[in-house]
Amino acid sequence: MVRFHYLSLIAILFISFLTATSQVYGQSSTVMVSIDKSSYSDGDKMIISGSVPKQLNVPISIVIKDPNQNIVLIGQTNILPDNTFSTQVTAGGSLWTVAGQYEIFVTYGSKDQSAQKSFQYTGYHPIAIKIQGVSYNATYTITNGSIVDITPNTISKSLIIQINPSGNGILLITLPRTLIDSKTGNQDAEFGAKVDGVVTIVLENKTDVSRTLSISFLSNSKQIEIIGTQIVPEFGNLVFVILSITMLFILFYSKNRIK
Repeated sequence: MVRFHYLSLIAILFISFLTATSQVYGQSSTVMVSIDKSSYSDGDKMIISGSVPKQLNVPISIVIKDPNQNIVLIGQTNILPDNTFSTQVTAGGSLWTVAGQYEIFVTYGSKDQSAQKSFQYTGYHPIAIKIQGVSYNATYTITNGSIVDITPNTISKSLIIQINPSGNGILLITLPRTLIDSKTGNQDAEFGAKVDGVVTIVLENKTDVSRTLSISFLSNSKQIEIIGTQIVPEFGNLVFVILSITMLFILFYSKNRIK
């Protein structure tokens, strides 16, 4: 009976030792990676950090892939003496062509020592739309394509957007109300939209200062037209009135001088 107690005690101590060892070392036995935010837009700074279980005297490799598993970034950073690492990269660029869930893969020495982390990339690109020398800042994201040019038409109160698609996609564009708007009286009205001259459906979210439009297009589409009810400058009639008054003043002044 005494022998049984000794064996039981040894077994309990051994299990306790294994449990304690697992609690102390378990979380640091693999590579860890984290990022400072869960979502990034075009041009945002991203901080990638983490830790490794031990020093191998090699840098840690970092690879970022887009939703289609295309590589958009490859880099390396050194491991600090405390077995941690941290580096900063910029989200966006010519390879970041789609919005969605991106993956970060870090590898330290071999594939056995690796980790990954996902994040959302909204892909909003800033773009300046100029009318009579004044720039109005808009942002957009486009899946399966790129914007070639945006031309405002003050006569038709529209924006003509030339695109270069690589497949069926969606244009999501945020337009400031100071640039273009669509209203019936003082109430918001729906924007019109055409893809290659054919009327299409527009989905929308809006705030007090901007309106965000979602427009689908096909792989062979070339042009999207967004049609509102007002676009800057909205002072064409005022210019005509001022010009008329100026001309009358000049005629009156000239007539008085002749007398």
